[in-house]
Amino acid sequence: MKKLLCLYLLFVTLAAAWEPPAVPADIARDYVAADLVLNEQPCDWRAPLAALFLPAVQDCSGAREATLRIASQMTALTGAYYSTERRKPNMNALEALEEKKISCTGQSILLICALRSIGIPARAVFVPTWGHIRGNHTWAEAWIDGEWQMIEFNEKDFNTPWVMENIGLLKPELPAQRVYAAAPGRPGCRVFYGGSFIAAEDVTPRYTVLAQEWYTRAQLPADHQRLLVNVLPRPAEAIPLYLETEDGTRLASAPSPTAQSDFRYHTPFNLPRSGKHYLRVGNTRITLTPTSTPAQTLCIPLPAE
Repeated sequence: MKKLLCLYLLFVTLAAAWEPPAVPADIARDYVAADLVLNEQPCDWRAPLAALFLPAVQDCSGAREATLRIASQMTALTGAYYSTERRKPNMNALEALEEKKISCTGQSILLICALRSIGIPARAVFVPTWGHIRGNHTWAEAWIDGEWQMIEFNEKDFNTPWVMENIGLLKPELPAQRVYAAAPGRPGCRVFYGGSFIAAEDVTPRYTVLAQEWYTRAQLPADHQRLLVNVLPRPAEAIPLYLETEDGTRLASAPSPTAQSDFRYHTPFNLPRSGKHYLRVGNTRITLTPTSTPAQTLCIPLPAE
């Protein structure tokens, strides 16, 4: 209660025009007043982040607008950005502000603390292991109009497309490929993530639905499958990739990922489920075989020059 009172006084002092949303008491306790997001080192982030982010939302009319305003400007407001050269993956908010180079976990912790600092409930959501690429991923959720909404660092809208697309590739029968929301102090499960066990809620069914809705909105026809192509080793410069029919007709073309691309990025194509189709890379033609899933990945070797 004392922490919430101090936060309220800070709101009045720094941003009288901004009114934090009214939320249930248990949501405010666990996802506004809570200091820790995951397993980061505790720190006194609340006052410096409120001073930084409250001015940015003074004219916002509600939690939805304020969440998008802050999320879309995280690097602009903080100077922090995603980098594989970060010192450690789970930096707390103050470490992230100082170090600047942060992981997706560091990005999520900083964004969540930013939202909490202006009174918007927020929590971390994560996939321990992707099914088709190395590594994992962490993102944020904000409590808006009575429900959780997925939002990411520097994104301008909810339900980041590449995450939705990749959730469609998970094998949820494997515990490590399910989707979990950090839920300290709440009934649920404990998931090993980032070097320690995290109290969590399994939110896989909701994200499975969100991913399927994304595929529908992306207007992927029922008789097509999303094909995500990776090239290893990744070239310094993009090479052209072509989707072709059996007679050599080109249906689509797109550049490959490069060494500068985020490791999660794969070149997307819409692969017809019927007929014979091929991926052309230079002088090489690779036969494509659709699977029963909404999407599949294909990793091809970098062609010799």
